[in-house]
Amino acid sequence: MDIHALTEKAHHFMRIGRYDEAIAIYYKLLESDSNNTTFLENIGKMYYSLGRHEDAIVWYDKAIAINQKLPSVWFEKGYTLRKIHRYEDAIKCFNQALALDPDYVFALANKGYSLNELGKFREAIDCFDTFLKTSPNNLRVMTAKGISLRELGNNTEALAYFDKVIAFNPLNFFVQNHRAVTLRNLGRMKEADESVNQGNRTHGNGKI
Repeated sequence: MDIHALTEKAHHFMRIGRYDEAIAIYYKLLESDSNNTTFLENIGKMYYSLGRHEDAIVWYDKAIAINQKLPSVWFEKGYTLRKIHRYEDAIKCFNQALALDPDYVFALANKGYSLNELGKFREAIDCFDTFLKTSPNNLRVMTAKGISLRELGNNTEALAYFDKVIAFNPLNFFVQNHRAVTLRNLGRMKEADESVNQGNRTHGNGKI
C-alpha cells in the first residue's frame, strides 16, 4: 500500500467534495495506521459535510480517545454539536479547545453563539468582546453581539452594531430584520419598515 499516494488522493477527493470516495480511502488507510488522528478528524469533517452529524461526532470521539490535546478536533466536535442544537455540550467542547489554545478565536466565537442560543447573553458578550479586540470588523460576531445587547434591553447600543454591519452589507436580510426589530423596540416604526424592505431585496441571508 502506497500510504503517501493514497493520503494525497484522499485529501484531493476531500477538497473537491467527493466525500464518499475520500472516506473509503481513509478507511483503507486506517487499516495500516489506526491511530492517525488526522485521518479520523477528516472522516468526521466529511460526515459533517454530508449532513451525517452523529456519525461525525463518533469519529471526532475516536480521535479524542487517542489524543485529548487536539484543539481542532474539540472545536469540530463542538461546532457539530452546535449545529444539532446541543448547545451545552458544544460549549464544553469549545472550552476544551480554548483550554488547549487560548487564541482559538473560532472556538471563542462559537462559544458565544451557543451562549446566545441558551439565553446567556452577558456571558456571550464577554466572548464577543474578547474576539472583537483582535478582529473588530468581524460581521458575524458584531451581529451576534447586537442580538445579545438587544435581548438585554440595550437597544440603542445594539442598533449601533447592526448599523456597522449594514454599512458593509446593506442587503443582509438576517441583519436587516434584527435591525428592524431593534428599531421597533425604540419606537422607530418607519425606519424599521425600511430596514425590512431593504433586506428583502436579496434572496440570500447572512444567518449566523
